[in-house]
Amino acid sequence: MTRLLGGQYPSLLRENQQGVLMKWVFFLAVAILLTSACTEKPIPTQLEKYCVSDSGLSKYWLALNTAEREGDIRYQYLGQDIRYVVTAMRVEGREVSGKADFESSTTGETRGTPIMFSYDATANTFTDGPTSASCQNTQAYQPG
Repeated sequence: MTRLLGGQYPSLLRENQQGVLMKWVFFLAVAILLTSACTEKPIPTQLEKYCVSDSGLSKYWLALNTAEREGDIRYQYLGQDIRYVVTAMRVEGREVSGKADFESSTTGETRGTPIMFSYDATANTFTDGPTSASCQNTQAYQPG
């Protein structure tokens, strides 16, 4: 048979094996990509978290609707108890970020500095400017 193919049979066999090997490599790469894409959970539509800063002085209650890009953030710090309303939100992968403006206070404040926030679902952390807070699933809001 080698003579019929002009001595090319071993070469054709090697090319065929390489083709099969390349198909398997491609198949495995696609399978790995699909598996890794399926293991990362999407960010929930209703995100409710209780977060406490490293110092323990700042406490946040997050109630965010990631589908509607709205929600509110309750903030307690040194006797202040303030409600902020999310006015801008961006969801990118496992991170939610945005801006929340002062809405009201149960402790007498009439205004507040807007919060530029981000929540990282992978690390389960919330940041408010330079303040970083570790989050738990949810804890009932406790006024002042």
